Amino acid sequence: MAADTTVPLRLRARDADDLAVLSAALQDAIVPVHDITFLRRERSFVMAVNRFRWEEPAQLVEGQEFWQRTLCGVRFQGIESVQSRKLDLQDRGRMLDLLAVTAEEGGILLSFADDVALRLAAPAIDVMLEDRGEPWPTPLKPQHPED
Repeated sequence: MAADTTVPLRLRARDADDLAVLSAALQDAIVPVHDITFLRRERSFVMAVNRFRWEEPAQLVEGQEFWQRTLCGVRFQGIESVQSRKLDLQDRGRMLDLLAVTAEEGGILLSFADDVALRLAAPAIDVMLEDRGEPWPTPLKPQHPED
């Protein structure tokens, strides 16, 4: 594969419009449940995800297309509480597929495949996303059925 010369992604969201951009970057991230943590004293919710790099085009290697994933840290600040739907946070081996991060009154909603959701109660939006480490190739591109 050709050398990757792109700069790691680093985004900050402070309002709903910013959060929409951040959500697009995180769409189809793989989120291991064991890498999700609510730090109550710090009022912070953090997760390490395997982010699909939508911003990078596929590379052709010996007739096969390869895309990229990268390790990415996401920190939500000012979080007062966390509610979950259809998710046992004690199921540490489970992997989640992140579909969207959206602003709603009084918080932020993380929507995952299989109708799993996390609602982060917060008075304001303050989210930081930062890629960590080198990207790696993947022959698998997430697919979404047409509506």
